[in-house]
Amino acid sequence: MIKWLLVFAGASIVVSGAIAQTIETLPLDDQTEAAPETDRAGRFQRAPFRTYLDDVGPSRPRPIQHGETFGQLGARVRELDKMTGAIETLDIPVGEESILGRLRIRIEACRTDDEQGLTGAIALMKIWDVRSDRQTPDFSGWMFAESPALSALDHPRYDVWVLNCITASGSASSGSE
Repeated sequence: MIKWLLVFAGASIVVSGAIAQTIETLPLDDQTEAAPETDRAGRFQRAPFRTYLDDVGPSRPRPIQHGETFGQLGARVRELDKMTGAIETLDIPVGEESILGRLRIRIEACRTDDEQGLTGAIALMKIWDVRSDRQTPDFSGWMFAESPALSALDHPRYDVWVLNCITASGSASSGSE
């Protein structure tokens, strides 16, 4: 479809086939108020350079204080099979491996923020797909019970996350259950 734009001294007409529309526009003569003249150089000045010594702007990055964590006996891990919707939960002691579905999971460490194991469960894990020929794990790193998406397994079929740590008393610490 062919469109034409015809501009006259006060109106513009858009013609599209058999349809014509008139759109009112501002007059082009000197009757309109012009914007006040401003100093162009004053509008486009470079922002002042700021250092971390200034009180304005971002604060200086501070090193993260390493909090003391306490080692626990194992981790409670949950697996979701995305195809079937099946959920399995398993307690795995530190240093041992277990197979959930077609995943082999090894817990290297499980640590909590307090000695009783009530808060801040994190687990160092390695996860392999049993059907894969690769010797390197599909996931190797820390998983956090309070924020499982922060460090997650990227697998097309399974989701795995840490629920909590298993404490010396045999009970599990609180997590994101």
